[in-house]
Amino acid sequence: MNAKSAIAGFLFLGAAWVNAEVPTYRVQYLGDGWTATGINRFGDVCGSMSPDGTALLAGVSHNGAPFELLPLPPGMESSRAHDISDAGVIVGSVCPNQYVITQPTAAVWRPVSGGYTVEVREPLPGDLYCAAYAVNNVGDVVGASGYWGWNLSTGVQFTGEGTIRLPEGVIGSDINDQRVIIAHNRLLDLDTGVFTDIPLPPGNWQGFVAAALNNNNDFCGYILGYSGCSTFPMRYRQGVDWEYLGGCATTTSATAINDRGDALSYYYYTASGVTFVPEGYFGLGELIDGSQGEWYVQWGGANGINHNRQVIAAARQGVSGPIGAILMTPMNTGPDCGAVAKFSARCRDGKLTAKVVSALPAGTELTVTRNGGDAKTLTINDRGKGKVKWSGQIGAQTVVIAECSDWSQTTECS
Repeated sequence: MNAKSAIAGFLFLGAAWVNAEVPTYRVQYLGDGWTATGINRFGDVCGSMSPDGTALLAGVSHNGAPFELLPLPPGMESSRAHDISDAGVIVGSVCPNQYVITQPTAAVWRPVSGGYTVEVREPLPGDLYCAAYAVNNVGDVVGASGYWGWNLSTGVQFTGEGTIRLPEGVIGSDINDQRVIIAHNRLLDLDTGVFTDIPLPPGNWQGFVAAALNNNNDFCGYILGYSGCSTFPMRYRQGVDWEYLGGCATTTSATAINDRGDALSYYYYTASGVTFVPEGYFGLGELIDGSQGEWYVQWGGANGINHNRQVIAAARQGVSGPIGAILMTPMNTGPDCGAVAKFSARCRDGKLTAKVVSALPAGTELTVTRNGGDAKTLTINDRGKGKVKWSGQIGAQTVVIAECSDWSQTTECS
């Protein structure tokens, strides 16, 4: 199948999906001039802003609150954030002057009580610069090292023992929790050191540039041809193959993918949108609920989507308002039951307690029933946990998450 026929197939499928349920979104404004670059399963966001038009400073947002600046190491003046893990670990770079983009030193910020600590990492021997691009939930940090800061040349892993060159020096765009790295159209398993090459779709291509990878080894980015209009936003899903997420352009790409396979994409100076699985493509602006006021989503800045379908993007509020980062959270969908990791119940001295451990966004409300009734509302905190209690209980007790009825526990009160 050539590129044009593939796109025709995509557009046909997109039209067939429009009747599926599609989320509408509420908007939380994260700050003027900020660009959000990463989001975790809890809705925590990392990003950067320029206080003077040249230098950058990295920051973090929790629960949709405005960005707060991350600390700088001694002697450093600027910083940049690229990615954030579910534990809140943020990776990026710092610099002793304003040129963090072209003279970076890799940095890792770790959450502690009351804030963050920051660690500086070293480039490979003989190199002057390095940057950390991605972090997973098992502690791996990957990035690149090089003699020229504006063109880092060798892929690396930053470990507690030092900076290690990746096999073949490949520069990975992302790393998942299975310790698999995506580099162009190649998957590298860090545990085995084995590469898996994904053949490009039929056509005359220069190559594929990867942007993001999910935990199913699905990935997205753009494929580049040779003519003026031969760049396409692309998604690859295991068991599905390559998917064109839109038509050609001079500059376009898919930028992020979640574990559902939903992918964000943009067209230069035109639009940013999301291709849901299975609902199809929608412009981000059209998904914002009318109750949220007037928002103009920008073509750039749509850089992250998590498993709960929360999206980070850039938008202008009103016709003449400032442009900044926004967090978009679905309004009209129930909780993601797949994000519930554990549901437990115990009873002691007549006090029945039910607890949830999850990756649900903070503020999510679940209804927990006892013996088919006596419902209580459980609210998820910023660590994905919540609990409810009943007093004066006797005998067998069955508690159920009403919205996720497969999650049920039975215990005995005496």
